[in-house]
Amino acid sequence: MGLFNKNKKEAHFAGGSKNAMESIQRSNDSGTLIYLDPRQDFNTNTVITVAPNEQVIFIKNGEFYGTLPSGRHEVKTENYPVLSRIRNMLTGGMSTFTCQVYHVQTNEQKVNWGTSTPIEIQDFFLGGGRIGVPTLLRGAAAFRVRFNINEDDDACKKTFKRLMGDKTSYTVADLENIFDAEISQKVCAVVGKTLEGISRQQSINAISSQLEDFAIILKPRFDEVFATYGLELVDFSFYNLNIEMTELRKKYIDRLTAAAHTGSYDTAVQQELLGNVTLSEGMSGVGAGIGAGIAAGSAFAQMSATAFGNTQQPATSHPDPTEVLSKMKQLLDRGLIRQEQYDAKVDEILSRL
Repeated sequence: MGLFNKNKKEAHFAGGSKNAMESIQRSNDSGTLIYLDPRQDFNTNTVITVAPNEQVIFIKNGEFYGTLPSGRHEVKTENYPVLSRIRNMLTGGMSTFTCQVYHVQTNEQKVNWGTSTPIEIQDFFLGGGRIGVPTLLRGAAAFRVRFNINEDDDACKKTFKRLMGDKTSYTVADLENIFDAEISQKVCAVVGKTLEGISRQQSINAISSQLEDFAIILKPRFDEVFATYGLELVDFSFYNLNIEMTELRKKYIDRLTAAAHTGSYDTAVQQELLGNVTLSEGMSGVGAGIGAGIAAGSAFAQMSATAFGNTQQPATSHPDPTEVLSKMKQLLDRGLIRQEQYDAKVDEILSRL
């Protein structure tokens, strides 16, 4: 190869060949979020101008060398106009010292999130703090994000290389695809795990009316998810987040409501079991032997004594009204009963005073 023969990559430079100094700046459409500048292996002292709402990723000899913020930057490489030509004669015109620039647009982008299938969690508050009640969540939200590649974050750099691969550009459509394929699932996991954790301390039944407070808790956890993709989470907002009312949830809500009346979760469970025994056809004698009837009768008597207290007490005795009203108010504040249910119970108790 001759001394002044050109590398085929030089066709992208002004005039069709590399100059002693180049001026590199963004020149693509707004729909492209990241693109590889075609002017590669440029000479030392080249000036890279980074526009506002943009950052540049500088790759040197195949390694992530650093990021350049908005402004004018003069870069140093091992490429010198004449010496690089001499050196490249041995490699067929290909530079042995490579350098590339990726232009990254940092304008905000909006991506939507929604649950195509319900998120399943365990509600421990509804299970009396002892078991998790299977609970289904559905929701939708909008996220405003922008690329912000952190050169000190190895996971971020690794993901950047994976996203780009051998691509020369990364578009808005590519961002939406990666969100749907990967990030959305991680968002669902964060929402589910966070709500499940909250349920160990308090009721999540009224979460749909507490979305602003819930968003504050979620923000730092979402930040971690997006950061690994080189994205900064600017803001997000829920359209809705609802808990599906299944028969199982209704059963446990009724149990908590009963616990407010009896003053004990265990007593409420025993009364529930007692009611099931009373309604069961099997325990009425159909297909049951005498032994089973005796055993059931004994269990019935034991649960009755526990659930309803000492049988010697007058039939007209009632729980302490102050205690009952206090527990009912707690259920109302936690969203486990409606206002009209609370008002009806207040009226009932006051009528007995």
